[in-house]
Amino acid sequence: MTNIEPVGIEFFSPFNMNKCTICGECFHKCPVMKLSEKESIEEMKKLIKGEKTIKVLTECQSCFSCNFFCPEDAHPTSLILQRWNEQYSNEGLRKRGKYYMTLYPHYPNFRSYVMERLPKKTKELVRKWASLEPLENETLTYPGCNIITFAELTQASFFKELDIRGRLEYCCGETLFRTGYRDELFQVTKRLDKWFKTLNPKKLLVMCTAGTNVFKNVLPHYGLTYKFEEIKSYIQYLWEKIESGKIQVKYKLNMSVTVQDSCYAKMFGEEYMDLPRRILSAIGINIVEIDACRENMRCCGIGAGFSVDSSYQPFKIKSAAFRNFKEFKTSKAEAVCVYCAGCLATFTANKKLYPRKLKVYHIIELLQLAIGEKPSLTNNAKKKRSKHFFWGTIWKQVPKIFSKKTFRLTEIPEDPPEYGDAW
Repeated sequence: MTNIEPVGIEFFSPFNMNKCTICGECFHKCPVMKLSEKESIEEMKKLIKGEKTIKVLTECQSCFSCNFFCPEDAHPTSLILQRWNEQYSNEGLRKRGKYYMTLYPHYPNFRSYVMERLPKKTKELVRKWASLEPLENETLTYPGCNIITFAELTQASFFKELDIRGRLEYCCGETLFRTGYRDELFQVTKRLDKWFKTLNPKKLLVMCTAGTNVFKNVLPHYGLTYKFEEIKSYIQYLWEKIESGKIQVKYKLNMSVTVQDSCYAKMFGEEYMDLPRRILSAIGINIVEIDACRENMRCCGIGAGFSVDSSYQPFKIKSAAFRNFKEFKTSKAEAVCVYCAGCLATFTANKKLYPRKLKVYHIIELLQLAIGEKPSLTNNAKKKRSKHFFWGTIWKQVPKIFSKKTFRLTEIPEDPPEYGDAW
């Protein structure tokens, strides 16, 4: 059994000004900004003073890499999030950002746009996940917002024993955390706390790395009181099943892929980052590593929308995704493998504007092929879903791109509305 512990709750503590020596290592080593040491020092000075920066507050993708690079463990990411929170409080968010908020139904958003267009069978599946009936076993399997929009992935045979519960209204708040919206995150946590107490699970299995870390290490900072005996990522679950022989590999896939790491994978350490690679190796795949991998990974591209200045500017997100696409191409790998459904959404939507062909697989799809099972997320379904994500994240935003109008998030009630018939 894999016993993997994340960096710890203290990793997400507030910025410690007494520890910071303004050495510049944090932003100099940043895989996104790559500032010179001089630039990095000047930017940190501005951040500490609460002044506008030249690059950091506009270009940061809140991937938390700078927390790792800080030799004094001062938590520079937390300072960025604090400044973003202050900026949002003073200025509000550009209206285009409303369509990226995960707080459905307060804001119809790109995910609800996609879900309204799901096939009937998939809508029925997602509707079942909203049930508040007692759990069938002691483990609640939490899909998260991204898996909900690719719900077919959960229909693989090796997930058949899971009791999946969730809906967009029970978002874990990960993007709110990564964009510095503190008050709203406390409100989300109250809602989740009440939901967990209703279902009363002993264990939590999370279908994404980000959610695993948020429940373990982030939400305790924001009032989560519900205690689980165990919180585990589905990547750990899959590897344990392969190791125990419960998942039998029948076919070696004999292909090469490069891996897009989850932003939160590095927070669980080398052993965790090895797991998707072990799974891929076990099914006959040759892994071609790019420079931006493991602890040096870059966000898939959605992080380029997190700053208040960006407010989810779709062309900034596209540009960040293209930067990754170019590196994937230089690897000469046959395809890209992701283990975050959010990365799957970002890549499949944005590759429609990329001039070269790029194959993107979720690790679940590849594992299904290796056990002799047709992927439950068919190529046709993935194509249609990518089209909906494309229209929902890019072209629906075009009329608002240059608008200077702003908005502020409304209060999130503890009880979400009754689950409707939208999907």
